[in-house]
Amino acid sequence: MRTAYRAARVFDGVSGHATEDAAVLVEDGRIASVGPVADLPAGAEITDLGDATLLPGLIDAHVHLVWSASAEPHGLVERESRALTVLRCAANAALHLRAGVTTVRDVGATGGLSVDVARAVELGVLPGPRVVAAGRAIAMTGGHGWFLGREVDGPDAVRRAAREEMKSGATCIKLMASGGVYGHAEEPGSPQLTVEEMRAAVEEAHKAGRKVAAHAYSVAAIGNALDAGVDSIEHGSFLDRQTAERMRDSGTCLVPTMSVYAAMDAKGPELGTPDYVRRKTTEVLQASREAFRLALDAGVPVAAGTDCGAPGHPHGTLREELRLMVEAGATPQQALRFGTTAAARLLGLDGEVGSLEPGKRADLLAVAGDPLQDVNALERVLLVLRDGAEVARGPS
Repeated sequence: MRTAYRAARVFDGVSGHATEDAAVLVEDGRIASVGPVADLPAGAEITDLGDATLLPGLIDAHVHLVWSASAEPHGLVERESRALTVLRCAANAALHLRAGVTTVRDVGATGGLSVDVARAVELGVLPGPRVVAAGRAIAMTGGHGWFLGREVDGPDAVRRAAREEMKSGATCIKLMASGGVYGHAEEPGSPQLTVEEMRAAVEEAHKAGRKVAAHAYSVAAIGNALDAGVDSIEHGSFLDRQTAERMRDSGTCLVPTMSVYAAMDAKGPELGTPDYVRRKTTEVLQASREAFRLALDAGVPVAAGTDCGAPGHPHGTLREELRLMVEAGATPQQALRFGTTAAARLLGLDGEVGSLEPGKRADLLAVAGDPLQDVNALERVLLVLRDGAEVARGPS
């Protein structure tokens, strides 16, 4: 069956502008054509979306599906049954779809539950975005986010951990290169896993064709992760010019997650978030925006990710990250690319999703208005397709 979706504007994620009065033709879950309405084949069923913009399904490159935006989400997961956590994961996945996010990368889940969520979505058991899953994050003993992963020490142990996560179904690897905002006995700037430890994991992941993400805040930790050969730096809030230029030259992507700090800063007190979390959030909040501006100016590859699930930051809020990117100096076109084509490239899915091009999966988002002029239009979701099937519909 061939269905055409017509809108006042179509932004394909590749060109720097939208095509007016255009349509996307979908056939068997794939995009058959993108272009002027006049070029549609005779007999195609047309869904006219009116004064709307069609764009690729959004991609959130940094989520934690096991967390649900509570004051201490890791504590909640520790207290509840695994069955309840799985149900939370399912509910969180649905929030992404309703917001037009058709692909996510989960970069750390208690018990590796994100791998099972990914399988359930792929099998059609669970409605949700496709999930690129790191399974359990890899941290040093007592390191950042140990409750989302596994604690290991030494290159051989890290190598084994990476192999075991991939054996269990992980489609990417997450490493903890520094401390972070969570954890009362750690600071964001403190390096953790060593270069040698991370390099062992990178070697194993790259042999298997998988990407590696490194949680890293400070210049020292980012430098260690770059020495190890990781594919992306998560957060990177204390980035400096020299390190940014090094990231640009190596093609290493920054996933700045600015929206998580804004959410925790605004909502932390009313949620009852611990004092140590609020203190560190304040320190990182402005630094993260400055790091993004620096990366933008230096030409560092950037992909959008939210770290949603953290305190006060519910799932399905990628639009907040894109809005903050625009506020920090990106154009709406750049922000939309960071949340589509660039994120797809980082996840290794750019041959399948991230842009509206013939042959790619028909992941489409329709919003009222024009997000190329006002990125807040992403809040007005009209229609979401994943693999050509309607998965969410907003008010018409």
